[in-house]
Amino acid sequence: MRKIKKLKFTLKYDFSFLLKPLMLLSFLSAVTYGLKLLGVLYTDKIFFSAAVIIMIPFLLNRIHTFYNKITVMILLFIFVLLYLYVYDDLMIFLAGKCKNNGVSFGVLNALFSTFGLADFENLIYHTSYGGAKLINGSIVTGAVDIFTVKENCREGAMFLCGKFLLLFSASGISLSIKKRRKEVFFITFFTLLSGNLTVYLLMLLLVFTPYYFIFLLFSFISYFIANTAMIKGGFFANGSLFELALYRDNIVQILAVGVFLCAVAYYFSRLAKERLKW
Repeated sequence: MRKIKKLKFTLKYDFSFLLKPLMLLSFLSAVTYGLKLLGVLYTDKIFFSAAVIIMIPFLLNRIHTFYNKITVMILLFIFVLLYLYVYDDLMIFLAGKCKNNGVSFGVLNALFSTFGLADFENLIYHTSYGGAKLINGSIVTGAVDIFTVKENCREGAMFLCGKFLLLFSASGISLSIKKRRKEVFFITFFTLLSGNLTVYLLMLLLVFTPYYFIFLLFSFISYFIANTAMIKGGFFANGSLFELALYRDNIVQILAVGVFLCAVAYYFSRLAKERLKW
């Protein structure tokens, strides 16, 4: 009998050339974060616009064949149509599903943050989808707005504290990456400084793809721990380690769990790489 050889499908691509524009974008994320702390409006849209302006020309410049450029342009056109006609309804639908589910919010928000889309998290942070409370005679809505008025709140544990734990998980994943360490550490540093995960997630998705799915797993784990243990903590702007340092209550507990998650994420990523031989 003839032996049938196993066919292996491999998709080869190299987006490592995008690391330099991603480093520039990570620096801009810190700038827009500073503006956000100062109360400047529309900083999320400013950052998203900067990401589009920086990334797309770099990407198109590396596509040499006419048909590939047409394909990319068609995909971008479809993305724009979806953004204009489907995006808002989808955000409202998903926010409704996450109204009392911080774990689902954490995972979905990681997906949207990959592309710099902050509208989903803003629905949770600043509208009644993230909770509503009567505080001092006034109705306050949104997890961040409630936390601003009353720091030790249930909404902080449900929707906000998981962000801090996720930053520690991201650090552990970065430490396990052996290639392009300078670029990885540069981007990770500004991610921790600004709390903006977009550049970090783009780096994982485009350059170190298997680690992106590990990050999604730890998104679930981080928010699950925060929700299950009801670790109350939060932020006022974007959930960076800078804001964690400003937040005093439960900081020891958050740091202890965060360091543990960092170690687990590091060893899990190393083990997955060795076993699956990426």
